[in-house]
Amino acid sequence: MNRKWIIAWLIFVPAFLHGQPFQISLEQVLNEWCLSSPSAKKIKLSYENTLLAFDNYKKQFLPSIAFSLNPVNFNRSQKLMQNAESGNYSYVEDYTNSSSTEIAIRQKIGIIGGELSVSSRLNYLREFSNHRDRFGTNPLYINYSQPFVGGFYNYKKQRDIQYAQLNNSIKQYCSEIANVQTQAVNLFMSLFSSKLSTELSYKNLQISDTLLTASKALLDNGYFTEYEYHQMELQQLNNQYAYESSTKSYQKALRELITFLNKSEWMDKEVEIQTPEFDLPLKIDEKLAIFYAWHNSPFALTQEEKRLKAEQTLFTAKLNNRFNGNLNLSYGLNQYSDHFLNAYRKPDYTQGIMIGIQIPIFQWGINRNKIRMAKNNYQHSMIEIDQAEANFDNDIQDIVEDYNHNMNLWFVATKSYQLSQEQYALLAQKFHSGKVSVYELASAQQEQYNAMQRYYNAIMNAWNSFCMLRKTTLYDFAKQTELEDLFF
Repeated sequence: MNRKWIIAWLIFVPAFLHGQPFQISLEQVLNEWCLSSPSAKKIKLSYENTLLAFDNYKKQFLPSIAFSLNPVNFNRSQKLMQNAESGNYSYVEDYTNSSSTEIAIRQKIGIIGGELSVSSRLNYLREFSNHRDRFGTNPLYINYSQPFVGGFYNYKKQRDIQYAQLNNSIKQYCSEIANVQTQAVNLFMSLFSSKLSTELSYKNLQISDTLLTASKALLDNGYFTEYEYHQMELQQLNNQYAYESSTKSYQKALRELITFLNKSEWMDKEVEIQTPEFDLPLKIDEKLAIFYAWHNSPFALTQEEKRLKAEQTLFTAKLNNRFNGNLNLSYGLNQYSDHFLNAYRKPDYTQGIMIGIQIPIFQWGINRNKIRMAKNNYQHSMIEIDQAEANFDNDIQDIVEDYNHNMNLWFVATKSYQLSQEQYALLAQKFHSGKVSVYELASAQQEQYNAMQRYYNAIMNAWNSFCMLRKTTLYDFAKQTELEDLFF
């Protein structure tokens, strides 16, 4: 049986037995299957943790209730004690068990940076040596503390930073999902490249089989030299080698895509890789891309977050090296008794006010140097931010230019590839009549492979530029919508 019929049998009979091949398109890989891949699921879990962390930040300004219980603190030992009157030392047996319980309500007052707590506490002491119980109570204890300066500023800056981080996490989530989509596109394009090579090498193998038969006839009739016939044999072997290599690459690329998408059920199916459609925007406006990049990109929000943190660091450095203080107010009730109920009767008042003031007077200019260092660090951060923003604009412009250039090449390469295949088929027909030499045929076949590679590179580069621009701007220029609207 002729080799070409054997190859056709191996390719088409399994597909007939298994039914219609399962079609894999770039559109489904990009917008459907990769969104449920293991990589995308891990990103979703990380994003959920970010949301939970922000929720914890908001809830820390709500009242919190805490209950603590220490039922057993047993001790039996000899302790060295000093008599308060005589000053003599003696060893005394400590044979006790103490217990305590407390319930406390705490409330942060973020606007002024203070904290209010209300608690109630009960202490119990059992003296085994004297067979005596002791109860100590704080039925009510109120405490409030806050700094003199900087409470509101720190609260405001911390709030701005938290909200900036939240907004950035949303954009970062979209950016990371877009990156997963880019990886999926690259794997698909690698599979598509293997498919092109396999199909072209199979077609050339069929043609070379026919041409080898014709070459044998030309050799027998004296129209071909032995050298020319061997050249045709060599070309036919090269085509067979190319077909075997491309088939192996195709299977490897298919397995990699299946593993990435976690689609193990595709292993037992006959699949058909669809050619990416020429449906991307022919041209993308540079100003529009820069607008969406600054509006959506995690980079822009990260720069704003860096500004806020730099401002807070500078303020904290100034605050720590200038006048400041802390205010602490407390009011409570307490009582002690040998009986539980008596420990709650007629409690005594306990009050406290503590004011701490920090006033640097003379430190040989150390504080002044620290503040100057903080200002230098702040200016250094601002310069870095400005440089990063300028480079960001340049990167967007480069990506847009690459995309528009690659889209033009895609159109040209498609036409060139189609024409090279037609030219090779035409030369193959003329070969039978002896109007075309072996060298012309080999040159046409090589040009066909080169045109195929340019065709693939044009598609690959165009999609790479599109995905990179899509990830940077978080905007789908094909669907004309933001990724946040697609992913949420």
